[in-house]
Amino acid sequence: MDQDKRTLEFLRLFVRHQQEIYAYILTLVPHVHDADDLFQDGMSVMWKKFDQFQPGTNFAAWGVQIMRYQILDYRRTLARSKRVLMEDSLFEALMDHMPTIQDEIAVRIEALRKCQTLLDNRSKRILKMRYERNISVEKIASYLKVSRRHIYHILGQINSMLLRCMRRTLAEGGHAV
Repeated sequence: MDQDKRTLEFLRLFVRHQQEIYAYILTLVPHVHDADDLFQDGMSVMWKKFDQFQPGTNFAAWGVQIMRYQILDYRRTLARSKRVLMEDSLFEALMDHMPTIQDEIAVRIEALRKCQTLLDNRSKRILKMRYERNISVEKIASYLKVSRRHIYHILGQINSMLLRCMRRTLAEGGHAV
C-alpha cells in the first residue's frame, strides 16, 4: 500500500472508531487530561504500528489493545509516584471485563450516530459547537444572538430527543436501555 493510501485508510478507520477507543480510555482513567494525553500518545503508536493491522479485522479492538498497554504504562508511572487509584486486582478484573463494555459502548455510539442524523441542521450545528468544538454556551448564545437560557433550553430538547431515539433504537436492536 503506498503512503497516501495508507494514510487515508488509517484516518478513515481512526475517525470512524475514535469515540469507541476514547470511551475505553475514559472508563479506566479517572482524569480527563490524563485520558486526553493517553489518547494522543496511543494514536501515535497506532499510526506507527498501522502496518501490523490486518485489513478487514476490527480496528477498534486493535486500537483498544494498543491503548490497554498505554494505560498499563500510565498505571506503572502512577505507582512509582505513589498515586495508585485502584488496587491492581480490581483494575485487572475491570480490564478483563472491558471487551463486553466496549461492545456495548460501540452499539450505543452507533445508535447515537443514527439518531443524530434525524436532527435538523440548526440542532446539529449547535451540538457540534457545544460538544465537538467545546464552545461555551455563552459564546454560542452570542453567536446566534439569543439568550444563554434559550441555548440551554435547545440543548435540553436535543438531548431529550436523542435519548428517546436511542432508547427506541436500542430496544429495537434487543439491547438494554
